Amino acid sequence: MKNYYDILGVSETSSQDEIKKAYRQLSKQYHPDVNPNGEEKFKEVAEAYDNIGDENKRSDYDNRRRNPFAGMGNSNFDFSSVFEEMMNGQRSHRPRKAPDKVMNVEVTPVESYLGVKKELNYDYLEKCSPCNGEGGESAGCNTCGGFGTITQKIGNGMFTQVVQSQCPSCSGKGKVIVNPCNRCYGQGGVIKKENLMMTIPKNVDNGNFMRIAGKGDYNQSMRLRGDLILQVKLDLTDNFEKNGNDLIYYLKLNVLDVLLQRQVKLPHPEGDLMINLPKNISSDKPLRLVKKGYRGEHDSGDFYVKMNITNDVDLDDEKLNKIKELVEQ
Repeated sequence: MKNYYDILGVSETSSQDEIKKAYRQLSKQYHPDVNPNGEEKFKEVAEAYDNIGDENKRSDYDNRRRNPFAGMGNSNFDFSSVFEEMMNGQRSHRPRKAPDKVMNVEVTPVESYLGVKKELNYDYLEKCSPCNGEGGESAGCNTCGGFGTITQKIGNGMFTQVVQSQCPSCSGKGKVIVNPCNRCYGQGGVIKKENLMMTIPKNVDNGNFMRIAGKGDYNQSMRLRGDLILQVKLDLTDNFEKNGNDLIYYLKLNVLDVLLQRQVKLPHPEGDLMINLPKNISSDKPLRLVKKGYRGEHDSGDFYVKMNITNDVDLDDEKLNKIKELVEQ
């Protein structure tokens, strides 16, 4: 197996930026327009970058180097399609799908209660116009002969098994870039900025996700953009918390509020609530307001008020003595 790291003159621990920098330098050095004797080296450099210039491809390549038989038990050869072809005289065509782009979207418990519109700004990979997403001029892959797959034999004698798997040199495309595009450097895509206005529905929870078709990154192998997956991440701000359909608020009180059973204001997504503090309340016993939580599909949750009672009271001796008299009565 070729050592693509040696070809690009980088180490196995090099970052993707370091690999890209090395590729750009070598591709300029050995470009046939600059170096008439560098065509073969130029092709070799392009092949190396095609295999380790992308994080996912690099991971697959590293796994194959550590274990040459890795992935053979899960080849890309579709036996069901072959069976259908034998029975029906044709192969079924399943829709291809590019990988998804996953992003977190922060939502507060109050925003989850009411629903909210959020503006989303992000970078994505768009098809390169100059090369039409091809990455540049390509030629048939020498490793697989342009088929995109390779056949290998495992075992000996009667236990020999023939396995067909994706070609490691061209990643199943059947061709490799020999003259990379000057704009996308063989990647087939360029970085663009996207601006979306998203409507976040009510009662979304941590880990919920939404799919937006065709708003992910352009995939050179698939020749199309993937989907954008937005995963909700609840941001616990403003002393609110979401627990299922229950809404929780953390209220700070001082001991005088409790002793005098004062009226306090409770913030709530639908408007502030005024309540009189009941007797015998404590930090470990939250107040419960029934049906004031999130509205579920079949029922509504409750609104819990968890209190943090402190001794942060600034009183002179005269006021303290009056409080003692009241307590002792």
